[in-house]
Amino acid sequence: MEAFTRSFPLEDIRVRAGGDGRTVEAYAAVFDSPTEIHDQDGHYNEVIDRRAFDRTLNQLAPAGSRTNWRVGVLYNHGRTLFGTPSERGAMPIGAPVEIKADNRGLLTVTRYNRTELADEVLENIREGSITAQSFSGGFLRSDPGRAPRGGYRADANGKLRTVRRQEVALREYGPTPFPAYPDAAVVGVRAERLARMLGSLSSDERDELVEMLRTGTPLDSPHGEPPAGPPAAGDPDPGPAAEDSPAGHSARQKIAWAKVRAEIMARRAL
Repeated sequence: MEAFTRSFPLEDIRVRAGGDGRTVEAYAAVFDSPTEIHDQDGHYNEVIDRRAFDRTLNQLAPAGSRTNWRVGVLYNHGRTLFGTPSERGAMPIGAPVEIKADNRGLLTVTRYNRTELADEVLENIREGSITAQSFSGGFLRSDPGRAPRGGYRADANGKLRTVRRQEVALREYGPTPFPAYPDAAVVGVRAERLARMLGSLSSDERDELVEMLRTGTPLDSPHGEPPAGPPAAGDPDPGPAAEDSPAGHSARQKIAWAKVRAEIMARRAL
């Protein structure tokens, strides 16, 4: 079972009226809604079956003497904006009160903790600064059952294959800072791969990339430079001590930027 992450816009999120304003309702998934995906399985349309979460909810729900759900609620999956583990973010920001599949999708009702991080997240949700909900887990059954070698691709007429996710194992969910993509597209990003690429960028370049993702700015290369590609055949491989270019970026940094940009652009299905 390969781990995955999916993000949805929080268009229906709301803080329950009355009480102390710490109970949040939001959909974590939408059923029977074809969504264009770019991820490790290729390029395809994904549909989540309305019964996909039935088994996992039965397994995770409170039972017997156990009164809590066995599902984590984390901000941005307990990671930094660069996809690396976050000690602060690894602390739960809340606890599920109810998780159920209704006619539209997977509805989550979450009671937020009284912690500094949970307070910050709640305020950002109220102000509209956090615009997406994300969940992670694994696909246990799909139709077709397995992606072909090389992944799914559009056919000669440009038509994408539809993959129906029939059973999903839910691990954790929570709000994420990344904005929803056009047409509520869901983008599957392999955080580990991006983290390795981001590690080759300077701190200024990472900050610039985060700001671009937050505001939706086109992912041009730093300071208006054309994106650099890998060294051409016969060109020397830029080493760690490569001299900076006149714009202040080493050849290695420009190559890393180009790879990160290409990865994210592909995941955005542009």
